[in-house]
Amino acid sequence: MTRDLFRLALRNIGHRRLRSWLTVIGILIGTAAVVALISIGQGLQRTITGQVERIVGFNTLIISPRTQGLGQRIRVDLGRLRAVPGVKSAMALRAETAYIEGPGGKAFYNVLGYDPAMDEFTAEFNLTLASGGRMTAPGQAILGSRAARELAAQVGSNLTVDGKPFTVVGVLLQQTRQTGGFGSPGISLNDAVIVSYEDFGALYPGPELALFAIVRLQDKVVVDTVKEEVRAVLRAGGERNASIIDFEDLTQRIRSVVSGVQAFLAGIAGISILVGGIGVMNTMFMAVLERTREIGVMKAVGAKGWQVLLVYLFESGLMGLGGGALGLVFGLGAAIAATTIVSRLYQVQNPITPALSVGLIFGALLFSFVVGALSGVLPARRAAQLPPVEALRYE
Repeated sequence: MTRDLFRLALRNIGHRRLRSWLTVIGILIGTAAVVALISIGQGLQRTITGQVERIVGFNTLIISPRTQGLGQRIRVDLGRLRAVPGVKSAMALRAETAYIEGPGGKAFYNVLGYDPAMDEFTAEFNLTLASGGRMTAPGQAILGSRAARELAAQVGSNLTVDGKPFTVVGVLLQQTRQTGGFGSPGISLNDAVIVSYEDFGALYPGPELALFAIVRLQDKVVVDTVKEEVRAVLRAGGERNASIIDFEDLTQRIRSVVSGVQAFLAGIAGISILVGGIGVMNTMFMAVLERTREIGVMKAVGAKGWQVLLVYLFESGLMGLGGGALGLVFGLGAAIAATTIVSRLYQVQNPITPALSVGLIFGALLFSFVVGALSGVLPARRAAQLPPVEALRYE
């Protein structure tokens, strides 16, 4: 019996082909928008998490000021941090403002104490050289592009940093970002003079006040345990404003931000599905009016009210399901096209690949079917309650 009712619903949809397609398109647009936004959001989250894992890794702790802002520093003791059981290595980035004298000018610039070992961690801290090479010995420095231009310095030039001599061994490419690295707001690499961490300590002896520090842990250690010991070392050194973030913390923050934006956009797109549902309801009401006599005949030959109800629910649900299936395909296609165009247009190094999960597939189909079925409840209920005699007399 149910199979016959299902076939009858399919036949009725086929008889009103144009109207049915227009109704399906209403569901299709909303579903496609939701699927595209969610798949792009999931792909973005996966890409960012992968980059964080590649740069930071599971066994890395990032120590930065709890309150971000210009001039914020944390007091670190790399020697004591390296002595913590389970710590493989520790490094930090320090910064101060210094008076620089070069071959053709003098001015105040930011001096950064940099450990070359940090290159693998700080993707945001782009130390791409336009000329020269890396620091290999004490007394060497790398200049930002603007600092080199204003000081009239190039590779091989001599300059003084707060009265101490340095030799320029490299000049950075022009940076498009105004800040670089974790927790270093307001520092432009274009105006920076970079020296080794050891030279920086000789320039500015005393407490190690750093913009941020990175601690690499040994394999097969309990991250939370080492994290607490690192926190205890910082507190013992008088630092109580430090935030210690591990891989799980970073991914959780990323997931929270991306999920919030994704839910907001998907909610807006979901309005389109509701509008499509109203279209389904309108189509079903019109179907009830057009087929009133048919409903009367069905009831006259013994059809029950619930059977008539089921036919109309099948019709509305199938239109919703069809719109959802097509919307799934079009949504994924739109997501792939959008990410591809953006990646090529802006030459993204790590392009986003839309993610299509099993949950998204079943969720989109189920939601579309439910919206369609619920939109047909009122018209189906009205059809089921029609008295046979009145339905047969309807013109």
